[in-house]
Amino acid sequence: MDSPPPRLTVPNRPFTARAFGVFWALEALLGLGFAGYGVFSGGEGWYVATMLGLGLFLAFIGTVLAVLAFSRARIKGALLVIGPEGLRDSGVAGRMIPWEAISWRYVVYFRGAAIMYEIDETISGPLRLSLPVRILALFNRAFGYERFSLMTMGTGKSLSQLSELLSAYKPESRS
Repeated sequence: MDSPPPRLTVPNRPFTARAFGVFWALEALLGLGFAGYGVFSGGEGWYVATMLGLGLFLAFIGTVLAVLAFSRARIKGALLVIGPEGLRDSGVAGRMIPWEAISWRYVVYFRGAAIMYEIDETISGPLRLSLPVRILALFNRAFGYERFSLMTMGTGKSLSQLSELLSAYKPESRS
């Protein structure tokens, strides 16, 4: 008889999350710098539009990811728990979500891979998503993926190792 796989519990490492938050905040400031330079440089119309558009895009993405990183730094307890009772991704839900409510897949895209998952809220109950998580979920949906992405930062596991662990508990992966 095979023994069940070990439960994975990843504690929060606030310093790492804060370091990423500082990085993304600096990107947001860089974006504002691009936008400001484009507007005040006195260049041609296409140049101003390019610098302004690029700058505002970088500022928006940097701000969303900085807020997400700093909010992850404030999480108490484990960031990620994968076990027989379900999945707890503390950035998405503060409670265990049963496997029956989760559908997931391993996605390979142009420059990397991700574990994307969806939560059926009719089974799990309503989720209280923060604004940055909602924004990222909208972007994921716009690109044809599930709402949430399982973050590997700080887990000590690769995506393929996390995928194997998820498969042990929920083998109905749609990968």
